[in-house]
Amino acid sequence: MRVWFGRLLADLHRGRSCLWLLPHSMLKPAGDRADRLMDEVLHELSDFVLLPSDERGTSASARPPAVLRPATTGRWSGLASVPDFDDGLPDLPTARSSEPSDPEPSALPSPAEALAGLLERLAKELGFNGDTDTVGSDPTGDVLAQLIRRGTGTAETRPLVVRAWREPVPSAAAHLLRRLVATAKEAGLPPDRRPRALVVASTDDLPTDLPAQLAREAIAVHWWWGATSRLDTATVVALARPPLVTATELGHLHEAVTQATITEVCGPFLDIAAALARRWDGGHPESLTSALHDVLTELPRPSRPVQWSEGTRHPGRRPDDRLLAAWNAGTVESWDGRLRRHPGYDLQYEQVVAGWVWLAQNHVLLPLLEDARERFTAIVRSRARGSLAQLAQDYGPRRESGRASESPDSAIAMMELGAMWSAHCDGAIPLAPTERRRLRVLREARNRLAHRVPLHGHRLRDLVEELCR
Repeated sequence: MRVWFGRLLADLHRGRSCLWLLPHSMLKPAGDRADRLMDEVLHELSDFVLLPSDERGTSASARPPAVLRPATTGRWSGLASVPDFDDGLPDLPTARSSEPSDPEPSALPSPAEALAGLLERLAKELGFNGDTDTVGSDPTGDVLAQLIRRGTGTAETRPLVVRAWREPVPSAAAHLLRRLVATAKEAGLPPDRRPRALVVASTDDLPTDLPAQLAREAIAVHWWWGATSRLDTATVVALARPPLVTATELGHLHEAVTQATITEVCGPFLDIAAALARRWDGGHPESLTSALHDVLTELPRPSRPVQWSEGTRHPGRRPDDRLLAAWNAGTVESWDGRLRRHPGYDLQYEQVVAGWVWLAQNHVLLPLLEDARERFTAIVRSRARGSLAQLAQDYGPRRESGRASESPDSAIAMMELGAMWSAHCDGAIPLAPTERRRLRVLREARNRLAHRVPLHGHRLRDLVEELCR
């Protein structure tokens, strides 16, 4: 995420106005992830103007006031009317028309009214008054003119950060963005003296083609797409994991496989990754599906199914139009150069989950298997019954036609685990029982991983033990 934030901040520091597009699912009142992301950006800005300025006050006042519905004609409840005197008994129900009506919001303001209201609140935040540097009867132009200063003073260069999803008409913030950029260009201000704005919104709140139009108008459009990296997920998982009971080499390696598996299975969905990291104590692959199911039942699950065709498999720099609805619903993301679905959908397909487990094991164990193979070549050399040249010729890697032959030492150094096992079975390399077991475990694990089959149960346990000897 730091790389993504760095690009956004670099544009702001260069004097560019930006539109930051977040999935609609992140802007729901029940969650606070959008606010936490906003805090990350605001922390990096030395000064800024935030609208709405206060979550409880301004955002509420920015919305249209509620009005009462007119009283409707009552219907008789079937009970006798209550005389208008106190008889010491509790009140009985009367006609439904006497019950107060629930408040109903009035119609939203027009786009022009919404923009005017946004600019009025902006003027108050900046301390502008009505008789400085106006350009006529246009209130929008008045505020923008004071931002630009029209050459009569220092322009207001603090970034104007607008949380559009909290505005009564979110598209008004995008209109402000366009007017501000156009006015700054017209004034001929250099980039370091231009007022600039950062508008945070969802595509659901804007006209469909507006982001593309803004990009053509030299406004930087940043999609929250591919912003979360493998390092972000791995960090969340590591922080959420319980401490090791026994901090041995064996325990550390098993924990590394467990954390890599959680990272790979959950991908960019950090809330699921953190919950699974806390829940999956043992880290046994055979219990992963059950633990993930338990986690998903306790977290909100998007309802929109995710389907994509071959033409949409590459993530690109923004969600494909065919994926836009799913992205807004929080069911698809770009992560580590691949499209990733919400784990709740992968859970329906056993082989998909097995593929993520295999990828995690391959990532952690394959380099260690290669180190173990290299170390075992010393045993092969010392135990060979015949000459090393004959051993290399019979069991070493095959030479391509016309390629010069390698030295026996080089050929044995590249001998595969399967070839070592064949040489042992043929009697060319006698091994002690512990050496035979070690070679068998390494060979079986390497073969399974090479065929995209994850290790479970005793196979994973035996391999971890051998790698830690």
